[in-house]
Formats: sequence, C-alpha cells, structure tokens
Amino acid sequence: MAKTKTRTTVIKLISAAKTGFSRYVVRPRSSPLVTQMRYDPIVKQHVLFTEAKKRKIPETQALNFQRRPKSF
Repeated sequence: MAKTKTRTTVIKLISAAKTGFSRYVVRPRSSPLVTQMRYDPIVKQHVLFTEAKKRKIPETQALNFQRRPKSF
C-alpha cells in the first residue's frame, strides 16, 4: 500500500541576524517560501526569519569536472 503525502510540511526558519537561532513552523505544501518577522532572543529584538532549504543529497561519488589532457 502506497503512502500518501500530507498536505502540510514542517519548515525551518533561520534568523537573518546570523545568530544561529531557528524556529520550526508548519505550512501547506503548495504555499510559496516563508519569511516572517519574529523575536530573536539572542539579539533581543524582532528580526526577519527566512525559510531554510532542506535538500537530500544522495551519497554518491563526487563529479569530476577536470578536463583530460589532449593527446596529439
């Protein structure tokens, strides 16, 4: 039996003040990227929080972009 996708997803909001403070918010899957003004307790003021991109990078061999030397 196949699993169905939920209508919501959990996203991570990171402080634009570069303090490393983050919040987690639930949002619908079809909504655009989230930016919110929230309180950052490290700098003790309201700052902009932006959505962090979560990417799954498969464990594969790294790509080699070096060119081979030409043989004449």
